[in-house]
Amino acid sequence: MKRFLKACFSAICFFLTFQAFTENEKPFSLSPVKDGILFGSGVLLSGGDLILDNVLKVNRQEYNGKIYDKDDVNAFDRPFMNSYSHSRDKAADFLLAATMATPAVLAFTEQSEWFTAATMYAETLLIANGIKELTKLAVNRTRPYMYYDASTFPEDDIDEGDWANSFPSGHSTIAFASATFTSYTFSKYFPESKWRIPITAGAYSMAIGVAALRLSSGNHFMTDVLAGATIGTLTGILVPWLHTFNQNHDVNIALLGNGLSINFKLN
Repeated sequence: MKRFLKACFSAICFFLTFQAFTENEKPFSLSPVKDGILFGSGVLLSGGDLILDNVLKVNRQEYNGKIYDKDDVNAFDRPFMNSYSHSRDKAADFLLAATMATPAVLAFTEQSEWFTAATMYAETLLIANGIKELTKLAVNRTRPYMYYDASTFPEDDIDEGDWANSFPSGHSTIAFASATFTSYTFSKYFPESKWRIPITAGAYSMAIGVAALRLSSGNHFMTDVLAGATIGTLTGILVPWLHTFNQNHDVNIALLGNGLSINFKLN
């Protein structure tokens, strides 16, 4: 599952098939310093996780055969617990891939903004992925399926230690980051379009579907998917929003010899 997500993530980051608005009406703009910071932060976050998890194997848990008791789970999460379902686990993977592809609706804009949109989306995914993966490394939480019959446990997750990485939900994080990015950027590019509401509703319906499948497949608690949805939503709107500066708000960012200079002049 983690290999599938990393493959999808890498493909999206280098998928530069976006179009944009007219030169005089561009809602977003790139800058070397700002995007260097954002993209570099995302690479450090996601790259740091790859090294800590796969190379150094930091906080990698080994299952000792313990039988977990549902009564130890908090009252909020307990009603949403489920045993493992392979079919719903895979369905969540495919729906996530579809949700990650929703920014393709931006292809209806003009070609001059393809690189801008692709850069913003890559930064969004890198940062969201890095935050959720490093949080997983820092927080050990047993997945819900571990509270059921051991014969239903997914062997790959047990062998790789993923059974202890329940918080937060990575699928929900990336799904909501993608849905939010799509909804926000499409509304900025096409503020008068009649498709804004259908596209927003469709993108978030898919993201909610991913979260629901992660719950019903026994992979996550409700608080896991809520945390993931929060991380994804905040990242999905914050990254493109930062690119509205220097365009609508006249914010000048410069790297000086004695440090970083940021001047705000809001209209």
